[in-house]
Amino acid sequence: MKKGFLKRIGGYFGCLKGNDRVCIVFHPLWGVPYTFYTYYISLYLKEIGLTDTALGRLMVAGTVASFLFSFISAPLVDRMGRKRATFVFDLLSSALPPLVYLFSKNFFFSLLAVILFNSNKIMSIAYYLVMIEDSDEESRIVAFNLFNIITVAAGLLIPIAGIFVDKYGVVATERVFLIVSFLMMTAMILFRNMLLKETAIGEKLRGASAGKGLGAFFREAYKPYGDAMAFLRRNRAALLFVLINILFYVYMNLGSNYSLYFVPYFTDRLGMDAMQSSVLGSVYYGGMLFAMILINPLFGRRGLIFGVRMSALVTLLGLIALVVIPAKAYALAIAATLIMALGYGMLKSEVDGGLAVYTGSEYQSGVYALANLFSSGLGIVVTALCAVLYPHSPRWLYILCSTLVFLILLGACLVKEPNQAERK
Repeated sequence: MKKGFLKRIGGYFGCLKGNDRVCIVFHPLWGVPYTFYTYYISLYLKEIGLTDTALGRLMVAGTVASFLFSFISAPLVDRMGRKRATFVFDLLSSALPPLVYLFSKNFFFSLLAVILFNSNKIMSIAYYLVMIEDSDEESRIVAFNLFNIITVAAGLLIPIAGIFVDKYGVVATERVFLIVSFLMMTAMILFRNMLLKETAIGEKLRGASAGKGLGAFFREAYKPYGDAMAFLRRNRAALLFVLINILFYVYMNLGSNYSLYFVPYFTDRLGMDAMQSSVLGSVYYGGMLFAMILINPLFGRRGLIFGVRMSALVTLLGLIALVVIPAKAYALAIAATLIMALGYGMLKSEVDGGLAVYTGSEYQSGVYALANLFSSGLGIVVTALCAVLYPHSPRWLYILCSTLVFLILLGACLVKEPNQAERK
C-alpha cells in the first residue's frame, strides 16, 4: 500500500513537461524571497511611520491599480505574446517592488511599490497561460497545485526569520529580505525566460496583432472581453467558476498572507508579539502545504467540484473561529489558523484548477482578464469598506472574508459538469 501511494504521488508530480515544467522548476526562486519579504512588509511599513489607516489606503490603491491593469491585460498579453509579457511584467511586478520598498521613507514610495506590484495582473495572466496553454487538463491541475505548494513551502521557515526579527528588529531584517528578493527574482526571471517557449495560441494571436499600431490596440482592447462574455453565456459551469474565482481572489487579497492586514491581525486583534506571530505564520503555511501535497492530489479532475465545496466549508469554519476566539488565547489561535490554512490550501488549488479546466479555449486570456477585472472592481469596494471598519474593530476583516467564502460555497453547490456543446 505504501509503494502504491508513493507511486501515485510520484506519477502526480512527474507528469509535467515543457513550459509547465520550466515554470515549476524556477518558481522557488520567486516563492521563497517573496514569502519572506511580504510576511513582514506591513510591520516594516508601520515601523517607518505608516498607520493602520495608511495601510488600508495602500490596499485600496492597490485594488484600483489592479483594476486598471486588469482592463488592458488580455489585449496586451495577446499582442506581446505570453512569454514576452511574462518577462517584462514579472520584472516590473516582482523584482522592482522590493527595491522601491528598500528606499521607502514615506507613504508615496510605498504607494509606488504597491502600484508596481499590482501590474502582476498582466504578468499572472501571461504566466498562467505560458504555463498551461499547451498542457492537458490533468497537467493543468497538477501545475497549479505544485505552483501553490512551492509558494507556501517557504512559510515553514518564517519562525527562523522571526528569530532575526526579534534580535535585530523588523526594519534591519526586512531590509536584508528586500535586497535578497530583488537579486534572486531578477536572476530567476532572466534564466527562466531563456528556457520558455511561446505557446501555439500565443503565436497565433501575436501574429494577428503584428503590424498594428496603438490606435488599433485600443480599438480592439474590448474584443477579448466580448469574446469571453459570449463564451461564458454559452457555458454555465465556466461562468460559475469565474464568479467563484472573483470572490476567492477578493478574499485572498483581503484576508490571506497576501494582505497587509494579515500579520497586524495577529498583533492587533489576537494580542501576539512578533515571535508568536511568526509561529502562527508557520502554522498557516504548514497547513496550506499539507493540504496541497496530501489532500489536493486525492481530488484530481474527477473530484474537482466536490473539492471546491469541501475546501470552502473548511475555510469558512477557520475564518469564523478567528472572529470569535478571545485575544491572547494562543492555543485556540493556532487551531483556528490551522483550520483556515487547510481550507485555503485546498481552495486555492481547486479554484485555480477549476478555472483552467472549465475555461480552456482560445478565449482563455479574455476570461482570465475578465475575472481579474471584476475581482479588482469588487476588491476596491470590499477593501475600502474594510479600511474604514478595521480601525474600529479588526474582527471586521474576517467577518467580510467569511461572507465571501460563504458565497463561494453557494456558487460551488450550483456547478454541474458542462456538456460538449457548452465547452466550445
